[in-house]
Amino acid sequence: MKYMQPRFLIPVLTVLVLACNSTGKENQLIPPEPDYQDPIYWFLNPAEQTSRAVDIFYVYPTLGFGTDSVNPAFLADITRQEARDAAFSNQRFNHQVYAGDEYNFFAPFYRQRTMNALTEGSENAEQIMEVPVSDIAAAFHHYMTHYNGGRPFILLGHSQGSAVLLELLKYSMSQAQYEQMIAAYLIGWQITGEELEEFPDRLIPARGSDDTGVIIMYNSLTTPDARSPRIDRSVVCINPLNWKTDSTLATREEHLGIVRFNRETRQYDTIPRFTGAYIQDHYLICTDVDPAVVFNEELKDLFPYGNLHFMDSWLYALNLKVNMAERAEAFLRK
Repeated sequence: MKYMQPRFLIPVLTVLVLACNSTGKENQLIPPEPDYQDPIYWFLNPAEQTSRAVDIFYVYPTLGFGTDSVNPAFLADITRQEARDAAFSNQRFNHQVYAGDEYNFFAPFYRQRTMNALTEGSENAEQIMEVPVSDIAAAFHHYMTHYNGGRPFILLGHSQGSAVLLELLKYSMSQAQYEQMIAAYLIGWQITGEELEEFPDRLIPARGSDDTGVIIMYNSLTTPDARSPRIDRSVVCINPLNWKTDSTLATREEHLGIVRFNRETRQYDTIPRFTGAYIQDHYLICTDVDPAVVFNEELKDLFPYGNLHFMDSWLYALNLKVNMAERAEAFLRK
């Protein structure tokens, strides 16, 4: 199986993005391509992230609508400080909660697809997605070439971040690089049956708490009919409370804790035993969460009431952190 970086798609994509605005507004332009040799395009200077035995390579989710000086933007322009600032708090959260002092943390900024691409430019949303896919492939290969040093790594993403990491796994990661991967935590996205059939040696769903070279994936709902129309075909799900893939209920006592930012104290609060959960039709049904906590009226067509997509990256934070250590230990034992 041959894996290659999809940079060849960008010239074609330029035409697609220029043509994708059907609202009568000015044409959309692709923002300048990042140069990942420049530390400005990383959350932390990657040259300073080499002292620990294991790395985390993290890609953040869609962080809003984004604008340029005239029109809604379909792609984030990360040459602008405000675009990087928009990602910073999310990267900081994942660094502090998951990496801390235990892992090196590599988190690139990238020209992500904004919510505008899904609302105003939805007919070309998949073509637009090639830009963030290309950026993350470039960032990952730069990281592996210049900073990884042969260490094992964990992939971590949420939503769009998980989507681009999935494409990295399918098309752009060499076999030698794949063999250094402890696991890929691709939270809040989907893998279809067709993808599993096409990439059986690369897309391997986790089956327990300590298998390695696998994908950890789930999508949380309070009711089965709250699936997002954009994330409604997944055949992969594992319960991050009991690490089972069947319908066994995990109780609230198995929930080690959510971690969320407290705007008043400017600290991270931990709340244990927050919810139980069980799997139904490859989606995680949470038994004790109030869906109003994360419901966004503006995005109800994409994420209906009862969809907990915006919580998925922190709803099981402590369970995920403990599991990362378990999988890393299992990998290092090999």
